[in-house]
Amino acid sequence: MSDGFTIGAAMHVPTIFECPNCKETIDTSAETCRFCGVKVDHEAALRAAVVMAKVNQACSDASYMRSTALTLPVFFALQFVPFISQVGRIGYCGITLITPFWALRWWLKYGGIETDDADFRQARNRVKWIGIIVSSVLVVTTVASIYILLQPPAPS
Repeated sequence: MSDGFTIGAAMHVPTIFECPNCKETIDTSAETCRFCGVKVDHEAALRAAVVMAKVNQACSDASYMRSTALTLPVFFALQFVPFISQVGRIGYCGITLITPFWALRWWLKYGGIETDDADFRQARNRVKWIGIIVSSVLVVTTVASIYILLQPPAPS
C-alpha cells in the first residue's frame, strides 16, 4: 500500500489517477484500488495519471487567468487616480494586450484534452469567455484611441 509519496512524485512523474470503477484518487503504484478493491492496470493508470495532471494544470492556469483578468477594471479605475495613474495605464495596457494571447496559448496547450471532468469543462468555458471579453476590450480601446488621435485639433 502506498503512503501517497513515491519516487515518481519526487521526479515530477504523475503518480495519481482516478479509479475507473469508484472514481476515487489512487496511486499508480497500487496493485488494487484501496477503496473498491478493483485490480489496477498499470499502463492505463499511467496514462490516466498524465491526463489528470494536465487537467489539474489546465484548471489551475484558467483560475490564475481569471484572477488576473478580474484586475482589469481596477487598473482602468487607477488611471484616473492622481499620482498613480501611470500604474493604472501600464497595468491596463499590459493585461489587455497579454490576456488574449494567454487565452490562445491555453487553448493550444489544453484545448484538446479529452475528459469528462466538470472542473475542466468549467475552466474551458472560463478561458473562452475571458478571451472573448478581454479581446473585445482590446479592440474597443484600440479603435477609441485611433479615433481620438485622428480628430483634428480644436480651433484656438
